[in-house]
Amino acid sequence: MDRRTFLHRMGGLLAGGWLAGSPFRLLARAAEATPLVRLYYVMGTIVRFEVYHPDRTAARDAVRRASALLFEVHRQMSVQEPASILSRWNASPSGAERVLPELTRQAVAEALRWRAVTGGRFDPTVGAAVVAWQHGRTPLPQPERQVELDGDGRLRKWGSVALDLGGSAKGWAVDQAVAVLRQAGCTAALVNAGGDLRVFGAPPGRSAWMIGIRHPLRPDEVLTTVALTEGALATSGDYEPDGSMLVDPRDLARVRLGGSVTVWAPTCGTADALATALAVDPDPSWLPASVRALVARRDAEGLRMQTCRWSFAAVSSNQIGRLP
Repeated sequence: MDRRTFLHRMGGLLAGGWLAGSPFRLLARAAEATPLVRLYYVMGTIVRFEVYHPDRTAARDAVRRASALLFEVHRQMSVQEPASILSRWNASPSGAERVLPELTRQAVAEALRWRAVTGGRFDPTVGAAVVAWQHGRTPLPQPERQVELDGDGRLRKWGSVALDLGGSAKGWAVDQAVAVLRQAGCTAALVNAGGDLRVFGAPPGRSAWMIGIRHPLRPDEVLTTVALTEGALATSGDYEPDGSMLVDPRDLARVRLGGSVTVWAPTCGTADALATALAVDPDPSWLPASVRALVARRDAEGLRMQTCRWSFAAVSSNQIGRLP
């Protein structure tokens, strides 16, 4: 995307009130203090930082270092970049191995951990299947043995398997950025990378960040609002006209959700991976007890909502309504 296109799209998103490039909208802002706000195009989306710090210079430095980390995640792990570490590993033959740099090792280890936690509903080894569907081809069956990451960070592969961290790495990277902001003494912050958002603290003069979740069938409306002072939200859904490019790792079929799923979790990496898995299997009963979820799917009567430890009364008294 060139600079002119980026600025045009960003301007349109901001004019619509939505946090740029995401299914979330910030519904209220403190009048008592002005946050430091920065927008970056990285990891295939627009990332928004909104930061409060008593020292403006320190705030700028913290956001600079946090954003630099996101750009490094993109450089090492984006499958859209042919020169990235993951792209080169994906293109290598069966039996290839590579010692990963620490940042990529951590992200891959976390993604493989979520594969086990979700019982295969989330799986980063579906990269080849995603590419096949993007090109209108039926994916080939996956080998029974796919990847192995040892304690030294050595990643081995079998068959033509390819890794795609798109369902977890953004959220994980947001957590790393938030850690930088906390260590720098920020009193409150919001970091939003597309559909992966994490906050801590609250804007001065307010009790929480008020986040509106976009209605999956009527994109100019808010489905519900959430008051957050700590934690993360991740949404996965068919917001785009062509639907999502999610693949069910269990049979490599394309996922047709017909709506959206939103997960609240203590960390954004958790919310991101579980939202991806929940979009594949939208029955929230299998989710870990530490998270909450809202599933909103189209049916014959309109929109059917299903919740898991999600209380509308606790998060909003105005559940569904048109944006102001």
